[in-house]
Amino acid sequence: PLDRIAYGRAVDLLTGRGLIENGRLTEYGREVEAMPVDRSWAELLVQAEPDVVPLVAVCSNIDSLHRMTREERDLHGAEVKGSDHLTAYNLYTEAVNQHGSLGQVYGLPRHVFDEDLEEWGERRGVLIKAIEDIAMGTASVYRSLELPLPRTLPYANRELRARFADLLARWMPFDLVIDEQTADGQEVRVAKTSVAGSWGAIAGSIRFFADRFGVPRASVEGTTLSYELVRRHAALGPPSVVLTGPRKHLQLSVSRRLSYFGFDLETEIEPLRGRIPDPLVGSARDALAAAVLEGRTPHPDQPKLRRAASILREWWRRSGGALDIGAEPELHRGIAAQLEGMRSWDDFLKTPLRLEPEALVPEAERRRLDALPGMVRLHGDAVAIEYDIDGGVAVVRLVLREGQARRLSPSELPELDRPARFEVMRSGEPPVRAETLEELKALLRQPARRMRAHERRNHRPRRGGRRR
Repeated sequence: PLDRIAYGRAVDLLTGRGLIENGRLTEYGREVEAMPVDRSWAELLVQAEPDVVPLVAVCSNIDSLHRMTREERDLHGAEVKGSDHLTAYNLYTEAVNQHGSLGQVYGLPRHVFDEDLEEWGERRGVLIKAIEDIAMGTASVYRSLELPLPRTLPYANRELRARFADLLARWMPFDLVIDEQTADGQEVRVAKTSVAGSWGAIAGSIRFFADRFGVPRASVEGTTLSYELVRRHAALGPPSVVLTGPRKHLQLSVSRRLSYFGFDLETEIEPLRGRIPDPLVGSARDALAAAVLEGRTPHPDQPKLRRAASILREWWRRSGGALDIGAEPELHRGIAAQLEGMRSWDDFLKTPLRLEPEALVPEAERRRLDALPGMVRLHGDAVAIEYDIDGGVAVVRLVLREGQARRLSPSELPELDRPARFEVMRSGEPPVRAETLEELKALLRQPARRMRAHERRNHRPRRGGRRR
């Protein structure tokens, strides 16, 4: 069956790169689709300037420097520091310039080679079949571009390397790794046979494999791009309003992220004084409403609002999520609506804000929720009960001491109106949490290191809020 998730991602990628629109190829997409190479190299062929075309045309037909050469190889004179693409290109260029000529195969003009090529390949450690495959592919690319195939090729000198790197950085059709990480945080090491550097950004191909212990790994081959080149082609994202500074000197600021093909390089923050520009009013209202609910503003009504929001959140948790008015989106929407006419920081401080739980929740519902127990007695000790919503399921969390948890048996657990979860607090350690009493006891018997790893994997945000 069709992998709809992968298909959707592919459509999003091609749409974002301007190749398709409304399910159909754009004019740019048709130019790229006409090239007889992979999509990423085809884009570079369409965008390349004439003096860079030979580099892209040859590189687009090279699988990788690793598969082009033997384990014992001699790259002296051909190696381009920081670029597997151009090192492989220089090897092919040397083969063409020293042992090649223009000929025809099945009516297609292409590079043909003399018998000395085999001796050259032995000395260099280059596979002759790879050279022949590159020659056929390069000839096909030049025919698609409607350009004459050159008799000789220019070597990738410093100037051409800079032009090639700038082309890559400007369009970036390849996998991108910066400081040995992908944009989603996956670790990717530079391949052992690569000549690219581990610093900066690497544009190329990520290959996945399992090491000798069966652990999944990833490596990358490609061309290293300097930080300066990455920043030159990075783009500022849309502005948003954030609150900055200590509480007594809190102020509105405009934040913009400097991003480069999925990587956030830095965030530019500029104070926003006076009247808020109309396009930023909505963002400012959302930022202030969130700060009010978190209790971070110097607004005169802040203490009352924080207490009221805490009460509504507790009722929401006790109701198992049924009390919509206590849900975080509803609380946010209610505060933001009261800031509708706000146009500056001074307006915010002068705008009266109200959040009255008694007026928002009927009395009968309040009494029912308040009547739910806040503690139970186990072995004569009071054990606190915390109401929570875990994965959309209403639960109660029993907060135990370690000794209580070790002595407790399932038959001694109280009857509750919803599933129970268990938590043990330890001084200087993260809480130990489990869904069953047996699981909790098993975790308490584990060494501290294994238990911390379990907690990192299974940590859940408490009180229906953000992870702390």
